Amino acid sequence: MVTPTEPQPLPPASPGYLALVATPSRRLTKVMRRGGTPDFDALSGWEWRGTNLPATSRVLGIRRFIKGFHTRDGRAEGYNVSVVGSDLTTPWTERAQRDGRREWARFTVTPVDAAATDNRYLNALLLDYGAVQTPEPGVAGRLRDYLVHVSPGSDDLLLGHAFLAVANLRVPVGWFALERLQQIPRA
Repeated sequence: MVTPTEPQPLPPASPGYLALVATPSRRLTKVMRRGGTPDFDALSGWEWRGTNLPATSRVLGIRRFIKGFHTRDGRAEGYNVSVVGSDLTTPWTERAQRDGRREWARFTVTPVDAAATDNRYLNALLLDYGAVQTPEPGVAGRLRDYLVHVSPGSDDLLLGHAFLAVANLRVPVGWFALERLQQIPRA
C-alpha cells in the first residue's frame, strides 16, 4: 500500500528577495533598466514566488502570488496562482479561484519587439495577458508585464513592471518581484 506523501514545506523567501521587495519604488526603474533579459528556458518548468509592490497592494488582497512558466504547443506561456495572506514571512499557501481553478490569468511570453506598442523595456521579456486564446475577463486580461533578471548571470531573482493596456495607451499599475520557488507540480 502506497502512503500519500505530505507536501513539502516551501523554502522561505531569501534575503535578496526581501531586499528587492523593500526597494523604494523610485529606485526600481533604475534596476529595471539595468536588468538583463531572462532566458525563457531557465524560467520554464518552474513556479516563482511573487510579491506585488508597493506594500499597499495588500489592501486589494493581491500582495502575494505564484507565477508559473511553461511551453505549450511550442509557445512560451505562463499563469498565476493566488496565495493566501500578505505576510512575506509566512508560507506561500495557494488559494483556489471562486470557480475552483488553481491557475488563472494566463499570459504569453515573448521578447520585446522594438516596433510594437508594448516596447517600454527592450531588455525584458513581455508577459501579455491579452494574447492567450481566452484572456481573463476584466483588468487581468489587459495586463502587460515586462520582466528582467536583477543580477547578471542569475535568473533566480526577477523584477517586473506591470502596465494596463487601454487602447494604445499603457498605464503603469505597479511593480512585482519574483524568486524561483519550485518545479511545476505534475498533475
